[in-house]
Amino acid sequence: MLLNWGRGLPMKLRNLKKSNFGLIVIMLLAAFLRLGGLSWGLPYHFHPDEWNMAAAIIRISWENRFNPGFFAYGQLPLYLTCLSAWLYNQIPWIKLSFVNLAEAIFFLRFWSALVGSGSVYLVFLIAQKLVKNKRFSLLAALLAAFTPGLIQISHFGTTESLLAFAFLGVVYFSLMILEKASFKNFFGASVFLGIALGTKISALIFFFPLALVSFFKFFKSKQARALLGGLSAFGLALGFGLLTSPYLIFDFIESKRIVFYETQVAIGQILVFYTRQFFKTTPILFQLQKIFPYALGWPIFILGLLGFLVIAFGLIKRLIKNKSLTSGHFPLLVVLSSFLVYFLSQSFLFCKWTRFMAPVFAFFPLFAVLFLSRFKKTPVFLGLLVTLALIPGLIFSSIYFRPDIRLTASEWIYQNIPSGAKVLSESGNVIDIPIADPNQPLNSNYSLSMASFDFYHLDDNPKLFSQLLKQLGEAEYLFIPSRRIFANHLRLPLEYPKTAQYYQLLFSGKLGFKLIKEISPLPAFFSDEKAEETWSVFDHPVIRIYQKSLQLTKEEYERLFKVSP
Repeated sequence: MLLNWGRGLPMKLRNLKKSNFGLIVIMLLAAFLRLGGLSWGLPYHFHPDEWNMAAAIIRISWENRFNPGFFAYGQLPLYLTCLSAWLYNQIPWIKLSFVNLAEAIFFLRFWSALVGSGSVYLVFLIAQKLVKNKRFSLLAALLAAFTPGLIQISHFGTTESLLAFAFLGVVYFSLMILEKASFKNFFGASVFLGIALGTKISALIFFFPLALVSFFKFFKSKQARALLGGLSAFGLALGFGLLTSPYLIFDFIESKRIVFYETQVAIGQILVFYTRQFFKTTPILFQLQKIFPYALGWPIFILGLLGFLVIAFGLIKRLIKNKSLTSGHFPLLVVLSSFLVYFLSQSFLFCKWTRFMAPVFAFFPLFAVLFLSRFKKTPVFLGLLVTLALIPGLIFSSIYFRPDIRLTASEWIYQNIPSGAKVLSESGNVIDIPIADPNQPLNSNYSLSMASFDFYHLDDNPKLFSQLLKQLGEAEYLFIPSRRIFANHLRLPLEYPKTAQYYQLLFSGKLGFKLIKEISPLPAFFSDEKAEETWSVFDHPVIRIYQKSLQLTKEEYERLFKVSP
């Protein structure tokens, strides 16, 4: 009788149980891929933004009135992390009574991973508003769970995961307002917008979908309360943002100075060494070439792009043919326009970091299922496409479940490069290799004679060139800790001739050094070094080690560089 119990259930109830089970499995997978490996790299810290935020957290105290002295972002993530670590330290068997740097980084990552998992659920909810078949809503959540960029930002103790979560929340409640302009839905939108503003003041642009549906309800249905609701929601969100980032007001002069500086860097009015990769880049094309294929994986990127085009042309065709859209088209319009407004506003900035696109990564799984839904009658082909779409995320996530690549490289160095060897490396890295494995104490007698050279100013500081020739003559090994310097400067030989020529000579073997080890965290067929710099250098750089094979004199080096003796 128990075996036949399910047969007596109504079909809809049984389907509901199946879909709920599927959603639970997907959410568990999403949580595993985000919460797993959160301690990557510790006790070292390789992400500069993460370190700056953690350093601000440990400055928070009663004595300084909870002022973190940090204004590059909002203070909500800092206070949230500080509170989490403080509660953790109240557990009886935890002896620490303060927040240390490692704790701050871990809890920053914890919240990124937690809201990153929440983003997958929001993708599911939004997909339900766009596709009638619930299986495709589950598929959207599954694709989001395995999207590499969403996995990565969930492992960084920075603001991107929180912003992506908040943007999805605003979009979801905006779609709910389309159905019913209730206080509950406006309040939900204001909460998510408030989280975004408390995280980063530039998230004001997240107000767009809420404004769009408020105006639509007002003009279409003559509901004045919809317009009032939108304005009230914005006011509540702004109030919440300022309440959770009080020093934007209390220390207005300093916060204004920092925000103004960061804005000038972003638009290219102030040029700094870490933005050189954006010289001579083309808006939109850069994101389509250097960000989305890697952050989404090629399958989700292509499927999402096709879905976007199908939606866009479908809406345009409808408008041309019928001069209007039906109520069923408006959810698609809200999602599409929200994506476009954010994407275009960020694409034309001088700085085109991957993190600027993080809030729209989750839109591509949504667009992808709208395209994949066309193949519901060909399940085998559909299954093949979905399988291919999951592979990049599965491969990418492996970097957080293994020792950090810099630890792996350091272990190789200790085993293969003799103590006392003279090494020429590159400056500009958060931490220079080799680094000691905290679980395997290094022999105290081991040391290297390290020279960290400033290649960023080789072309504008004449003294550095003679220093380089001297160090090349003395060095027995060369370390290239990431693609950060060579990839950017080889692309700009006219602007940085000496730096570009150095790497051309090195890679051709003419400098007298040969590559003896290349240590990569990912398979060769999955290489992503051509992506935007920050995609790889923080958590999975490729490390190259060269050994001197031919001793050259200073005069020979000068001739190679075409410089007179």
